[in-house]
Amino acid sequence: MKFLEIKKSISTLARTFVREIGLVFRFHPGTASALAVTQLIIGLMPAAVLFFTADIVSIVAKQEGEWSQDLVRDLVVLLILLLVQRIAFQFFDYFQDRLMNLLYLSVSNRIHQKIITLDLPTLEKSETQTMITFFRDQNYRPYNMVRSVFNFFGNIVSSISFIVIAWRFSPLLITIFVLALIPGLIAAVKAVLDSQHLTWGKTFIMKRTWYLQNLFSGITSITELLVHGAVKKMTEKYRVFYGDIVEKERQISAKKLFSGLLTNLLAFAAYVWAYISLVTQAITGAFSVGDFTLYAGAFVNAERFLVSQVWQFVLLFENVSYLEKFYELEAMESTIKNISGATELVDKDLEIEFKNVSYNYSDSDQKVLQNISFVLKPGERVALVGENGAGKTTLIKLLLRLYEPTSGQILINGKDIQSYTLESLRKRIAVTFQDFLKLALTARENIALGVGGIEIGLEEARAAAIRSGADDKISSLPKGYETCLGRGWEDDGVELSGGEWQKVALARSLIKDASLLVLDEPTAALDARSEFNFFQELFNREGNISLFLISHRFSSVRVADRILVLQKGKLIESGTHEELIKKNGLYRELYELQLKEIN
Repeated sequence: MKFLEIKKSISTLARTFVREIGLVFRFHPGTASALAVTQLIIGLMPAAVLFFTADIVSIVAKQEGEWSQDLVRDLVVLLILLLVQRIAFQFFDYFQDRLMNLLYLSVSNRIHQKIITLDLPTLEKSETQTMITFFRDQNYRPYNMVRSVFNFFGNIVSSISFIVIAWRFSPLLITIFVLALIPGLIAAVKAVLDSQHLTWGKTFIMKRTWYLQNLFSGITSITELLVHGAVKKMTEKYRVFYGDIVEKERQISAKKLFSGLLTNLLAFAAYVWAYISLVTQAITGAFSVGDFTLYAGAFVNAERFLVSQVWQFVLLFENVSYLEKFYELEAMESTIKNISGATELVDKDLEIEFKNVSYNYSDSDQKVLQNISFVLKPGERVALVGENGAGKTTLIKLLLRLYEPTSGQILINGKDIQSYTLESLRKRIAVTFQDFLKLALTARENIALGVGGIEIGLEEARAAAIRSGADDKISSLPKGYETCLGRGWEDDGVELSGGEWQKVALARSLIKDASLLVLDEPTAALDARSEFNFFQELFNREGNISLFLISHRFSSVRVADRILVLQKGKLIESGTHEELIKKNGLYRELYELQLKEIN
Protein backbone atom coordinates (compact mmCIF):
# COMPACT_ATOMS: atom_id res chain seq x y z
CA MET A 1 0.00 0.00 0.00
CA LYS A 2 1.19 3.51 -0.67
CA PHE A 3 1.90 5.87 2.21
CA LEU A 4 -1.17 7.99 1.49
CA GLU A 5 -3.37 4.90 1.48
CA ILE A 6 -1.91 3.80 4.83
CA LYS A 7 -2.47 7.28 6.26
CA LYS A 8 -6.05 7.29 4.98
CA SER A 9 -6.67 3.83 6.44
CA ILE A 10 -5.31 4.82 9.86
CA SER A 11 -7.43 7.98 9.79
CA THR A 12 -10.51 5.96 8.84
CA LEU A 13 -9.77 3.45 11.60
CA ALA A 14 -9.42 6.19 14.23
CA ARG A 15 -12.65 7.83 13.04
CA THR A 16 -14.42 4.48 13.06
CA PHE A 17 -13.31 3.73 16.61
CA VAL A 18 -14.48 7.15 17.83
CA ARG A 19 -17.81 6.79 16.02
CA GLU A 20 -18.41 3.29 17.37
CA ILE A 21 -17.55 4.40 20.90
CA GLY A 22 -19.79 7.43 20.40
CA LEU A 23 -22.68 5.32 19.11
CA VAL A 24 -22.48 2.83 21.99
CA PHE A 25 -22.20 5.49 24.70
CA ARG A 26 -24.76 7.80 23.06
CA PHE A 27 -27.47 5.16 23.09
CA HIS A 28 -26.82 3.67 26.57
CA PRO A 29 -24.22 5.68 28.55
CA GLY A 30 -24.88 4.01 31.93
CA THR A 31 -24.49 0.40 30.81
CA ALA A 32 -21.60 1.31 28.50
CA SER A 33 -19.74 3.04 31.36
CA ALA A 34 -20.25 0.03 33.65
CA LEU A 35 -18.94 -2.26 30.90
CA ALA A 36 -15.92 0.01 30.33
CA VAL A 37 -14.97 -0.05 34.03
CA THR A 38 -15.38 -3.83 34.15
CA GLN A 39 -13.24 -4.24 31.03
CA LEU A 40 -10.56 -1.97 32.51
CA ILE A 41 -10.35 -4.22 35.55
CA ILE A 42 -10.23 -7.35 33.36
CA GLY A 43 -7.54 -5.77 31.17
CA LEU A 44 -5.27 -5.02 34.14
CA MET A 45 -5.73 -8.37 35.88
CA PRO A 46 -3.47 -10.62 33.69
CA ALA A 47 -0.38 -8.43 34.17
CA ALA A 48 -1.05 -8.03 37.89
CA VAL A 49 -1.54 -11.78 38.33
CA LEU A 50 1.66 -12.47 36.37
CA PHE A 51 3.64 -9.97 38.46
CA PHE A 52 2.64 -11.50 41.80
CA THR A 53 3.00 -15.06 40.45
CA ALA A 54 6.57 -14.30 39.36
CA ASP A 55 7.29 -12.73 42.73
CA ILE A 56 5.95 -15.84 44.51
CA VAL A 57 8.17 -18.06 42.29
CA SER A 58 11.22 -15.96 43.24
CA ILE A 59 10.41 -16.13 46.97
CA VAL A 60 9.74 -19.89 46.87
CA ALA A 61 13.00 -20.49 45.00
CA LYS A 62 14.91 -18.72 47.81
CA GLN A 63 12.97 -20.25 50.74
CA GLU A 64 13.57 -23.66 52.23
CA GLY A 65 10.12 -24.88 53.17
CA GLU A 66 9.16 -21.80 55.22
CA TRP A 67 6.24 -19.40 54.93
CA SER A 68 7.63 -15.92 55.02
CA GLN A 69 5.60 -12.77 55.55
CA ASP A 70 6.31 -11.65 51.94
CA LEU A 71 5.13 -15.00 50.60
CA VAL A 72 1.87 -14.87 52.56
CA ARG A 73 1.29 -11.27 51.49
CA ASP A 74 1.86 -12.02 47.78
CA LEU A 75 -0.27 -15.16 47.93
CA VAL A 76 -3.20 -13.32 49.58
CA VAL A 77 -2.97 -10.51 47.03
CA LEU A 78 -2.78 -13.04 44.17
CA LEU A 79 -5.85 -14.92 45.39
CA ILE A 80 -7.78 -11.65 45.82
CA LEU A 81 -6.83 -10.63 42.29
CA LEU A 82 -7.97 -14.01 40.93
CA LEU A 83 -11.29 -13.65 42.79
CA VAL A 84 -11.79 -10.10 41.52
CA GLN A 85 -10.98 -11.34 38.01
CA ARG A 86 -13.63 -14.07 38.21
CA ILE A 87 -16.26 -11.66 39.53
CA ALA A 88 -15.32 -9.07 36.90
CA PHE A 89 -15.79 -11.66 34.13
CA GLN A 90 -19.28 -12.44 35.43
CA PHE A 91 -20.25 -8.77 35.50
CA PHE A 92 -18.64 -8.24 32.09
CA ASP A 93 -20.76 -11.00 30.53
CA TYR A 94 -23.88 -9.53 32.14
CA PHE A 95 -23.20 -5.94 31.04
CA GLN A 96 -22.05 -7.03 27.57
CA ASP A 97 -25.18 -9.12 26.90
CA ARG A 98 -27.39 -6.33 28.21
CA LEU A 99 -25.66 -3.65 26.16
CA MET A 100 -25.70 -5.81 23.03
CA ASN A 101 -29.45 -6.32 23.29
CA LEU A 102 -30.16 -2.70 24.21
CA LEU A 103 -28.04 -1.40 21.34
CA TYR A 104 -29.62 -3.81 18.85
CA LEU A 105 -33.08 -2.72 19.99
CA SER A 106 -32.18 0.98 19.90
CA VAL A 107 -30.45 0.89 16.51
CA SER A 108 -33.20 -1.25 14.94
CA ASN A 109 -35.83 1.07 16.37
CA ARG A 110 -33.98 4.15 15.05
CA ILE A 111 -33.78 2.54 11.60
CA HIS A 112 -37.49 1.67 11.61
CA GLN A 113 -38.50 5.09 12.93
CA LYS A 114 -36.41 6.81 10.26
CA ILE A 115 -37.73 4.66 7.43
CA ILE A 116 -41.35 5.50 8.24
CA THR A 117 -40.57 9.24 8.10
CA LEU A 118 -39.30 9.03 4.53
CA ASP A 119 -41.60 9.89 1.66
CA LEU A 120 -42.73 7.35 -0.90
CA PRO A 121 -40.49 8.59 -3.79
CA THR A 122 -37.42 8.17 -1.54
CA LEU A 123 -38.49 4.72 -0.34
CA GLU A 124 -39.18 3.57 -3.89
CA LYS A 125 -35.60 4.30 -5.01
CA SER A 126 -33.53 1.20 -5.68
CA GLU A 127 -30.67 2.61 -3.59
CA THR A 128 -32.94 3.04 -0.57
CA GLN A 129 -34.32 -0.46 -0.93
CA THR A 130 -30.77 -1.82 -1.19
CA MET A 131 -29.85 0.08 1.98
CA ILE A 132 -32.81 -1.43 3.82
CA THR A 133 -31.74 -4.88 2.60
CA PHE A 134 -28.22 -4.12 3.81
CA PHE A 135 -29.49 -3.38 7.33
CA ARG A 136 -31.47 -6.61 7.29
CA ASP A 137 -28.45 -8.61 6.12
CA GLN A 138 -26.10 -6.89 8.60
CA ASN A 139 -28.46 -6.84 11.60
CA TYR A 140 -25.80 -8.52 13.76
CA ARG A 141 -23.56 -5.44 13.54
CA PRO A 142 -24.84 -3.76 16.76
CA TYR A 143 -23.85 -6.92 18.64
CA ASN A 144 -20.43 -6.93 16.97
CA MET A 145 -19.88 -3.26 17.72
CA VAL A 146 -20.29 -3.80 21.46
CA ARG A 147 -17.99 -6.80 21.45
CA SER A 148 -15.31 -5.23 19.24
CA VAL A 149 -15.27 -1.84 20.98
CA PHE A 150 -14.84 -3.21 24.50
CA ASN A 151 -12.56 -6.09 23.54
CA PHE A 152 -10.44 -3.52 21.73
CA PHE A 153 -10.34 -1.38 24.87
CA GLY A 154 -9.53 -4.36 27.10
CA ASN A 155 -6.79 -5.55 24.77
CA ILE A 156 -5.19 -2.11 24.76
CA VAL A 157 -5.04 -2.09 28.56
CA SER A 158 -3.62 -5.63 28.71
CA SER A 159 -1.17 -5.02 25.87
CA ILE A 160 0.23 -1.85 27.45
CA SER A 161 0.63 -3.52 30.85
CA PHE A 162 2.61 -6.43 29.35
CA ILE A 163 4.66 -4.12 27.13
CA VAL A 164 5.66 -2.15 30.23
CA ILE A 165 6.85 -5.36 31.92
CA ALA A 166 8.68 -6.61 28.80
CA TRP A 167 10.28 -3.20 28.34
CA ARG A 168 12.16 -3.73 31.63
CA PHE A 169 13.89 -6.75 30.05
CA SER A 170 14.65 -5.33 26.59
CA PRO A 171 13.24 -2.13 25.06
CA LEU A 172 14.73 -3.19 21.71
CA LEU A 173 13.06 -6.60 21.63
CA ILE A 174 9.61 -5.35 22.57
CA THR A 175 9.94 -2.53 20.00
CA ILE A 176 10.81 -5.06 17.29
CA PHE A 177 7.96 -7.21 18.54
CA VAL A 178 5.44 -4.36 18.11
CA LEU A 179 6.88 -3.32 14.73
CA ALA A 180 6.54 -6.91 13.48
CA LEU A 181 2.77 -6.57 13.75
CA ILE A 182 2.52 -3.52 11.51
CA PRO A 183 2.71 -5.33 8.10
CA GLY A 184 -0.01 -7.73 9.26
CA LEU A 185 -2.12 -4.83 10.51
CA ILE A 186 -1.78 -3.04 7.18
CA ALA A 187 -2.69 -6.23 5.30
CA ALA A 188 -5.68 -6.76 7.59
CA VAL A 189 -6.93 -3.18 7.12
CA LYS A 190 -6.53 -3.51 3.35
CA ALA A 191 -8.45 -6.80 3.43
CA VAL A 192 -11.30 -5.13 5.30
CA LEU A 193 -11.36 -2.18 2.90
CA ASP A 194 -11.53 -4.56 -0.04
CA SER A 195 -14.21 -6.66 1.64
CA GLN A 196 -16.44 -3.62 2.24
CA HIS A 197 -16.96 -3.29 -1.51
CA LEU A 198 -17.73 -7.00 -1.73
CA THR A 199 -20.17 -6.74 1.18
CA TRP A 200 -22.12 -3.90 -0.44
CA GLY A 201 -22.12 -5.80 -3.74
CA LYS A 202 -23.39 -8.85 -1.89
CA THR A 203 -26.36 -6.81 -0.65
CA PHE A 204 -27.66 -6.34 -4.19
CA ILE A 205 -27.71 -10.12 -4.61
CA MET A 206 -29.27 -10.60 -1.14
CA LYS A 207 -32.29 -8.54 -2.27
CA ARG A 208 -32.98 -11.08 -4.99
CA THR A 209 -32.22 -14.04 -2.74
CA TRP A 210 -34.68 -12.91 -0.07
CA TYR A 211 -37.29 -12.26 -2.74
CA LEU A 212 -36.94 -15.87 -3.88
CA GLN A 213 -36.97 -17.08 -0.25
CA ASN A 214 -40.28 -15.31 0.26
CA LEU A 215 -41.68 -17.16 -2.76
CA PHE A 216 -40.99 -20.45 -1.01
CA SER A 217 -42.54 -19.30 2.28
CA GLY A 218 -45.93 -18.13 0.97
CA ILE A 219 -48.73 -20.64 0.36
CA THR A 220 -50.13 -18.58 -2.53
CA SER A 221 -46.79 -18.26 -4.31
CA ILE A 222 -45.87 -21.93 -3.78
CA THR A 223 -49.27 -23.00 -5.14
CA GLU A 224 -48.80 -20.95 -8.32
CA LEU A 225 -45.23 -22.21 -8.79
CA LEU A 226 -46.47 -25.79 -8.47
CA VAL A 227 -49.36 -25.23 -10.87
CA HIS A 228 -47.06 -23.72 -13.50
CA GLY A 229 -44.31 -26.26 -12.90
CA ALA A 230 -41.86 -23.43 -12.12
CA VAL A 231 -40.57 -24.67 -8.76
CA LYS A 232 -37.43 -26.19 -10.27
CA LYS A 233 -36.69 -22.99 -12.21
CA MET A 234 -37.04 -20.74 -9.13
CA THR A 235 -35.02 -23.20 -7.03
CA GLU A 236 -32.21 -23.04 -9.59
CA LYS A 237 -32.33 -19.23 -9.59
CA TYR A 238 -32.02 -19.24 -5.81
CA ARG A 239 -29.07 -21.65 -6.01
CA VAL A 240 -27.30 -19.40 -8.54
CA PHE A 241 -27.89 -16.20 -6.56
CA TYR A 242 -26.86 -17.75 -3.26
CA GLY A 243 -23.87 -19.30 -5.00
CA ASP A 244 -22.74 -15.77 -5.88
CA ILE A 245 -23.06 -14.80 -2.22
CA VAL A 246 -21.01 -17.83 -1.15
CA GLU A 247 -18.29 -16.87 -3.63
CA LYS A 248 -18.16 -13.28 -2.36
CA GLU A 249 -17.96 -14.55 1.20
CA ARG A 250 -15.08 -16.83 0.14
CA GLN A 251 -13.23 -13.86 -1.37
CA ILE A 252 -13.66 -11.91 1.87
CA SER A 253 -12.46 -14.88 3.95
CA ALA A 254 -9.46 -15.41 1.67
CA LYS A 255 -8.30 -11.82 2.16
CA LYS A 256 -8.65 -12.19 5.93
CA LEU A 257 -6.76 -15.51 5.82
CA PHE A 258 -3.75 -13.92 4.12
CA SER A 259 -3.57 -11.03 6.57
CA GLY A 260 -4.01 -13.44 9.49
CA LEU A 261 -1.17 -15.68 8.35
CA LEU A 262 1.11 -12.69 7.81
CA THR A 263 0.33 -11.28 11.26
CA ASN A 264 0.85 -14.55 13.10
CA LEU A 265 4.06 -15.55 11.27
CA LEU A 266 5.78 -12.19 11.84
CA ALA A 267 4.65 -12.06 15.46
CA PHE A 268 5.82 -15.64 16.00
CA ALA A 269 9.25 -14.86 14.53
CA ALA A 270 9.67 -11.93 16.93
CA TYR A 271 8.41 -14.09 19.79
CA VAL A 272 10.96 -16.85 19.03
CA TRP A 273 13.77 -14.28 19.06
CA ALA A 274 12.59 -12.87 22.40
CA TYR A 275 12.19 -16.31 24.00
CA ILE A 276 15.66 -17.50 22.91
CA SER A 277 17.13 -14.30 24.36
CA LEU A 278 15.32 -14.94 27.64
CA VAL A 279 16.50 -18.54 27.91
CA THR A 280 20.06 -17.53 27.05
CA GLN A 281 20.22 -14.91 29.80
CA ALA A 282 18.51 -17.19 32.31
CA ILE A 283 21.13 -19.90 31.67
CA THR A 284 23.97 -17.40 32.27
CA GLY A 285 22.35 -16.37 35.54
CA ALA A 286 21.57 -12.80 34.42
CA PHE A 287 18.28 -12.92 36.38
CA SER A 288 16.33 -15.17 38.73
CA VAL A 289 13.78 -17.85 37.90
CA GLY A 290 11.09 -15.45 39.06
CA ASP A 291 12.28 -12.79 36.62
CA PHE A 292 12.33 -15.40 33.88
CA THR A 293 8.73 -16.29 34.71
CA LEU A 294 7.79 -12.61 34.67
CA TYR A 295 9.48 -11.68 31.39
CA ALA A 296 8.59 -14.90 29.58
CA GLY A 297 4.98 -14.46 30.62
CA ALA A 298 5.07 -10.82 29.53
CA PHE A 299 6.29 -11.72 26.03
CA VAL A 300 3.85 -14.64 25.73
CA ASN A 301 0.90 -12.46 26.71
CA ALA A 302 2.11 -9.45 24.75
CA GLU A 303 2.22 -11.64 21.66
CA ARG A 304 -1.23 -13.01 22.37
CA PHE A 305 -2.87 -9.68 23.10
CA LEU A 306 -1.12 -7.75 20.32
CA VAL A 307 -2.07 -10.32 17.67
CA SER A 308 -5.58 -10.27 19.07
CA GLN A 309 -5.41 -6.47 18.85
CA VAL A 310 -4.87 -6.70 15.10
CA TRP A 311 -8.10 -8.68 14.80
CA GLN A 312 -9.88 -6.19 17.00
CA PHE A 313 -8.75 -3.57 14.50
CA VAL A 314 -10.27 -5.71 11.77
CA LEU A 315 -13.55 -6.18 13.65
CA LEU A 316 -13.79 -2.45 14.30
CA PHE A 317 -13.06 -1.69 10.68
CA GLU A 318 -15.63 -4.22 9.44
CA ASN A 319 -18.34 -2.06 10.98
CA VAL A 320 -17.39 0.92 8.80
CA SER A 321 -19.92 0.12 6.07
CA TYR A 322 -22.71 -0.41 8.59
CA LEU A 323 -21.97 2.83 10.42
CA GLU A 324 -21.69 4.81 7.19
CA LYS A 325 -25.04 3.50 5.96
CA PHE A 326 -26.61 4.03 9.38
CA TYR A 327 -25.54 7.68 9.50
CA GLU A 328 -26.43 8.07 5.82
CA LEU A 329 -29.95 6.84 6.58
CA GLU A 330 -30.24 9.10 9.63
CA ALA A 331 -29.18 12.07 7.49
CA MET A 332 -31.91 11.41 4.92
CA GLU A 333 -34.66 13.99 4.84
CA SER A 334 -38.11 13.51 3.40
CA THR A 335 -38.99 16.00 0.69
CA ILE A 336 -42.68 15.61 1.52
CA LYS A 337 -43.19 17.08 4.98
CA ASN A 338 -45.12 19.74 6.83
CA ILE A 339 -44.25 23.22 5.63
CA SER A 340 -43.68 26.05 8.06
CA GLY A 341 -47.00 27.42 9.28
CA ALA A 342 -49.05 24.37 8.20
CA THR A 343 -52.44 24.22 9.93
CA GLU A 344 -54.76 21.40 10.95
CA LEU A 345 -57.44 20.33 8.48
CA VAL A 346 -60.50 20.29 10.71
CA ASP A 347 -63.31 20.93 8.22
CA LYS A 348 -65.77 18.07 7.94
CA ASP A 349 -66.94 19.04 4.43
CA LEU A 350 -64.17 19.03 1.87
CA GLU A 351 -64.12 20.52 -1.62
CA ILE A 352 -61.11 19.15 -3.47
CA GLU A 353 -59.82 20.71 -6.68
CA PHE A 354 -57.08 19.51 -9.01
CA LYS A 355 -55.75 22.43 -11.10
CA ASN A 356 -53.58 21.40 -14.07
CA VAL A 357 -51.84 18.73 -12.01
CA SER A 358 -49.02 16.79 -13.67
CA TYR A 359 -46.67 14.21 -12.25
CA ASN A 360 -43.63 12.29 -13.42
CA TYR A 361 -41.13 10.21 -11.50
CA SER A 362 -37.82 11.91 -10.72
CA ASP A 363 -35.84 9.44 -12.84
CA SER A 364 -38.12 9.77 -15.86
CA ASP A 365 -39.32 12.57 -18.13
CA GLN A 366 -42.46 10.66 -19.09
CA LYS A 367 -45.51 12.13 -17.38
CA VAL A 368 -47.69 9.73 -15.43
CA LEU A 369 -50.39 12.41 -15.18
CA GLN A 370 -50.78 15.43 -17.47
CA ASN A 371 -52.73 18.62 -16.68
CA ILE A 372 -55.46 16.97 -14.63
CA SER A 373 -58.24 19.37 -13.60
CA PHE A 374 -61.51 18.56 -11.81
CA VAL A 375 -63.47 19.43 -8.65
CA LEU A 376 -64.82 16.98 -6.06
CA LYS A 377 -67.61 18.63 -4.06
CA PRO A 378 -68.60 17.67 -0.47
CA GLY A 379 -70.74 14.54 -0.45
CA GLU A 380 -70.15 13.85 -4.14
CA ARG A 381 -69.50 10.30 -5.34
CA VAL A 382 -66.91 10.32 -8.11
CA ALA A 383 -65.62 7.27 -9.95
CA LEU A 384 -62.24 7.09 -11.68
CA VAL A 385 -61.88 4.64 -14.55
CA GLY A 386 -59.31 3.85 -17.17
CA GLU A 387 -57.10 1.10 -18.49
CA ASN A 388 -54.16 -0.23 -16.48
CA GLY A 389 -51.35 2.30 -16.27
CA ALA A 390 -53.64 5.27 -16.88
CA GLY A 391 -52.49 6.92 -13.61
CA LYS A 392 -55.50 6.27 -11.37
CA THR A 393 -53.62 5.13 -8.26
CA THR A 394 -50.98 7.83 -8.75
CA LEU A 395 -53.73 10.44 -8.62
CA ILE A 396 -54.88 9.08 -5.24
CA LYS A 397 -51.30 9.12 -3.93
CA LEU A 398 -51.05 12.78 -4.91
CA LEU A 399 -54.24 13.49 -2.99
CA LEU A 400 -52.73 11.83 0.09
CA ARG A 401 -49.43 13.67 -0.43
CA LEU A 402 -47.56 10.43 -0.80
CA TYR A 403 -46.30 12.13 -3.97
CA GLU A 404 -46.07 15.85 -4.76
CA PRO A 405 -47.25 17.22 -8.12
CA THR A 406 -44.48 17.97 -10.60
CA SER A 407 -46.60 20.94 -11.66
CA GLY A 408 -50.06 22.28 -10.95
CA GLN A 409 -51.87 22.57 -7.65
CA ILE A 410 -54.26 20.61 -5.43
CA LEU A 411 -56.66 22.74 -3.38
CA ILE A 412 -58.79 21.76 -0.39
CA ASN A 413 -61.51 24.26 0.46
CA GLY A 414 -59.67 26.83 -1.64
CA LYS A 415 -56.30 26.42 0.09
CA ASP A 416 -53.21 24.64 -1.22
CA ILE A 417 -53.06 21.08 0.11
CA GLN A 418 -49.56 21.78 1.43
CA SER A 419 -50.94 24.38 3.85
CA TYR A 420 -52.41 21.53 5.93
CA THR A 421 -50.41 19.17 8.13
CA LEU A 422 -49.87 15.70 6.72
CA GLU A 423 -51.33 14.09 9.85
CA SER A 424 -54.60 16.02 9.72
CA LEU A 425 -54.91 15.60 5.94
CA ARG A 426 -54.57 11.82 6.11
CA LYS A 427 -56.88 11.69 9.11
CA ARG A 428 -59.68 13.20 7.02
CA ILE A 429 -59.16 10.74 4.14
CA ALA A 430 -59.82 7.01 4.54
CA VAL A 431 -58.24 4.75 1.93
CA THR A 432 -58.47 1.11 0.98
CA PHE A 433 -55.86 0.17 -1.60
CA GLN A 434 -56.18 -2.85 -3.82
CA ASP A 435 -53.02 -4.33 -2.27
CA PHE A 436 -54.05 -4.00 1.36
CA LEU A 437 -52.30 -5.36 4.45
CA LYS A 438 -53.21 -8.79 5.79
CA LEU A 439 -51.94 -8.61 9.36
CA ALA A 440 -51.56 -11.68 11.56
CA LEU A 441 -53.50 -9.94 14.35
CA THR A 442 -56.98 -10.35 15.76
CA ALA A 443 -59.93 -9.26 13.65
CA ARG A 444 -60.53 -6.37 16.04
CA GLU A 445 -56.89 -5.24 15.80
CA ASN A 446 -56.98 -5.51 12.00
CA ILE A 447 -59.98 -3.19 11.88
CA ALA A 448 -58.39 -0.82 14.42
CA LEU A 449 -55.55 -0.25 11.96
CA GLY A 450 -57.90 2.23 10.26
CA VAL A 451 -57.64 4.56 13.27
CA GLY A 452 -53.89 4.14 13.78
CA GLY A 453 -54.07 0.86 15.65
CA ILE A 454 -55.43 2.41 18.85
CA GLU A 455 -57.47 0.25 21.20
CA ILE A 456 -61.12 0.04 20.08
CA GLY A 457 -64.10 -1.68 21.63
CA LEU A 458 -65.93 -4.68 20.26
CA GLU A 459 -69.04 -2.70 19.35
CA GLU A 460 -67.02 -0.10 17.48
CA ALA A 461 -65.20 -2.77 15.48
CA ARG A 462 -68.42 -4.66 14.83
CA ALA A 463 -70.23 -1.55 13.57
CA ALA A 464 -67.54 -1.05 10.93
CA ALA A 465 -67.56 -4.76 10.01
CA ILE A 466 -71.33 -4.73 9.57
CA ARG A 467 -71.07 -1.88 7.05
CA SER A 468 -68.30 -3.66 5.12
CA GLY A 469 -70.07 -7.03 5.20
CA ALA A 470 -67.36 -8.70 7.30
CA ASP A 471 -69.41 -9.19 10.49
CA ASP A 472 -71.06 -12.50 9.60
CA LYS A 473 -67.73 -14.18 8.90
CA ILE A 474 -65.87 -12.68 11.88
CA SER A 475 -68.71 -13.51 14.30
CA SER A 476 -68.60 -17.15 13.17
CA LEU A 477 -64.88 -17.50 13.97
CA PRO A 478 -63.86 -19.53 17.08
CA LYS A 479 -63.05 -16.45 19.16
CA GLY A 480 -65.12 -13.96 17.21
CA TYR A 481 -63.38 -10.59 16.93
CA GLU A 482 -60.50 -11.85 19.09
CA THR A 483 -59.61 -14.56 16.55
CA CYS A 484 -56.18 -14.16 15.00
CA LEU A 485 -56.47 -13.78 11.22
CA GLY A 486 -53.89 -15.84 9.37
CA ARG A 487 -51.46 -18.35 10.84
CA GLY A 488 -48.44 -16.09 10.99
CA TRP A 489 -48.37 -15.78 14.80
CA GLU A 490 -50.91 -18.08 16.37
CA ASP A 491 -51.39 -21.81 15.77
CA ASP A 492 -55.16 -21.39 16.09
CA GLY A 493 -55.25 -18.51 13.62
CA VAL A 494 -57.85 -18.64 10.84
CA GLU A 495 -57.00 -17.93 7.21
CA LEU A 496 -59.63 -15.93 5.32
CA SER A 497 -60.45 -16.02 1.65
CA GLY A 498 -59.52 -13.10 -0.60
CA GLY A 499 -63.03 -11.66 -0.52
CA GLU A 500 -63.29 -12.00 3.27
CA TRP A 501 -59.95 -10.27 3.75
CA GLN A 502 -61.13 -7.46 1.47
CA LYS A 503 -64.19 -6.91 3.65
CA VAL A 504 -61.92 -6.61 6.71
CA ALA A 505 -59.79 -4.08 4.83
CA LEU A 506 -62.93 -2.11 3.94
CA ALA A 507 -63.94 -2.09 7.61
CA ARG A 508 -60.64 -0.31 8.37
CA SER A 509 -61.69 2.57 6.15
CA LEU A 510 -65.27 2.66 7.39
CA ILE A 511 -64.28 2.88 11.07
CA LYS A 512 -62.43 6.10 10.37
CA ASP A 513 -64.25 9.39 10.93
CA ALA A 514 -63.21 10.62 7.49
CA SER A 515 -64.56 13.28 5.16
CA LEU A 516 -63.45 11.46 2.03
CA LEU A 517 -63.50 7.73 1.42
CA VAL A 518 -61.11 6.50 -1.29
CA LEU A 519 -61.61 2.98 -2.55
CA ASP A 520 -59.10 1.53 -4.98
CA GLU A 521 -60.73 -1.54 -6.56
CA PRO A 522 -62.63 -2.17 -3.29
CA THR A 523 -64.75 -5.06 -4.54
CA ALA A 524 -62.26 -6.88 -6.77
CA ALA A 525 -62.44 -10.02 -4.61
CA LEU A 526 -66.15 -9.77 -3.78
CA ASP A 527 -68.93 -11.68 -5.50
CA ALA A 528 -71.75 -9.81 -7.23
CA ARG A 529 -74.18 -10.03 -4.28
CA SER A 530 -71.58 -8.84 -1.76
CA GLU A 531 -70.60 -6.00 -4.09
CA PHE A 532 -74.24 -4.88 -4.49
CA ASN A 533 -74.87 -5.02 -0.71
CA PHE A 534 -71.66 -3.15 0.01
CA PHE A 535 -72.46 -0.22 -2.25
CA GLN A 536 -76.08 -0.10 -1.11
CA GLU A 537 -74.90 0.24 2.48
CA LEU A 538 -72.13 2.65 1.55
CA PHE A 539 -74.28 5.02 -0.48
CA ASN A 540 -77.06 5.01 2.13
CA ARG A 541 -74.77 6.10 4.95
CA GLU A 542 -75.73 9.24 6.82
CA GLY A 543 -73.54 12.32 6.64
CA ASN A 544 -71.93 14.25 3.86
CA ILE A 545 -68.95 12.00 3.19
CA SER A 546 -67.40 12.18 -0.26
CA LEU A 547 -66.47 9.08 -2.19
CA PHE A 548 -63.64 8.54 -4.65
CA LEU A 549 -63.96 5.15 -6.31
CA ILE A 550 -61.46 3.43 -8.61
CA SER A 551 -62.90 0.36 -10.25
CA HIS A 552 -62.90 -1.68 -13.43
CA ARG A 553 -66.44 -2.90 -12.76
CA PHE A 554 -68.95 -0.66 -14.48
CA SER A 555 -71.73 -2.08 -12.32
CA SER A 556 -69.99 -0.19 -9.51
CA VAL A 557 -69.07 3.06 -11.21
CA ARG A 558 -72.34 3.64 -13.04
CA VAL A 559 -74.06 4.61 -9.77
CA ALA A 560 -71.54 7.41 -9.16
CA ASP A 561 -72.61 11.06 -9.45
CA ARG A 562 -69.79 11.64 -11.91
CA ILE A 563 -67.24 9.49 -13.71
CA LEU A 564 -63.73 10.63 -14.69
CA VAL A 565 -62.05 8.74 -17.52
CA LEU A 566 -58.24 8.62 -17.67
CA GLN A 567 -56.18 7.54 -20.64
CA LYS A 568 -52.38 7.56 -20.61
CA GLY A 569 -52.32 10.08 -17.78
CA LYS A 570 -54.82 12.49 -19.32
CA LEU A 571 -58.38 13.23 -18.22
CA ILE A 572 -60.25 12.74 -21.50
CA GLU A 573 -63.89 12.39 -20.42
CA SER A 574 -66.12 13.41 -17.51
CA GLY A 575 -69.84 12.97 -16.83
CA THR A 576 -72.52 10.57 -15.62
CA HIS A 577 -72.81 7.05 -16.96
CA GLU A 578 -75.60 8.09 -19.34
CA GLU A 579 -73.73 11.16 -20.55
CA LEU A 580 -70.55 9.19 -21.26
CA ILE A 581 -72.44 6.49 -23.12
CA LYS A 582 -73.87 9.18 -25.39
CA LYS A 583 -70.38 10.65 -26.02
CA ASN A 584 -69.38 7.41 -27.74
CA GLY A 585 -65.82 7.70 -26.43
CA LEU A 586 -63.42 5.50 -24.46
CA TYR A 587 -65.85 4.94 -21.59
CA ARG A 588 -68.50 3.53 -23.91
CA GLU A 589 -65.88 1.36 -25.61
CA LEU A 590 -64.71 -0.13 -22.29
CA TYR A 591 -68.28 -0.52 -21.04
CA GLU A 592 -69.39 -2.42 -24.12
CA LEU A 593 -66.29 -4.62 -24.02
CA GLN A 594 -67.15 -5.58 -20.46
CA LEU A 595 -70.75 -6.33 -21.42
CA LYS A 596 -69.50 -8.68 -24.13
CA GLU A 597 -67.26 -10.46 -21.62
CA ILE A 598 -70.20 -10.91 -19.24
CA ASN A 599 -72.47 -12.17 -22.02
